[in-house]
Formats: sequence, structure tokens, C-alpha cells
Amino acid sequence: MVLFREEESSKMIKKFSKEISALAWTLGGTAMVLITLSGDTLRQGLWIAGLSFVLHMIGVLSSKSDSE
Repeated sequence: MVLFREEESSKMIKKFSKEISALAWTLGGTAMVLITLSGDTLRQGLWIAGLSFVLHMIGVLSSKSDSE
């Protein structure tokens, strides 16, 4: 059973890479804030940041781009 054709996999990887590049400053800023936290606040910050990233990437990968 093939889930994705090679062509579709390549497009998804390109979309993912482009989005990570676009999010570089946001991710860097998030990391900068997280290193200043500790305890429960750090734990909550990690959950919020991780969940936000996952949901964002699901949205990006599931949306059709203008070039398709």
C-alpha cells in the first residue's frame, strides 16, 4: 500500500522546508523565551509552543498552494 506518490512526497518536503525557513525568527524567539522559564511555566510553554507548531504545520501541509 502506497500512501503518497514520490512526487507528492517531494512537494510536501519542499513545503515543510519552506515553512520552517519562514518560521526561523519565530522559532528562535520562542526558544529564547523558553530558556528563561522554569518549572510549571516552562512545561506549559513547551506544550503551547509544540502544539502550536504541530497545528500550524498540519495546516500548511493540508492547504493547497497557489502554484498547484
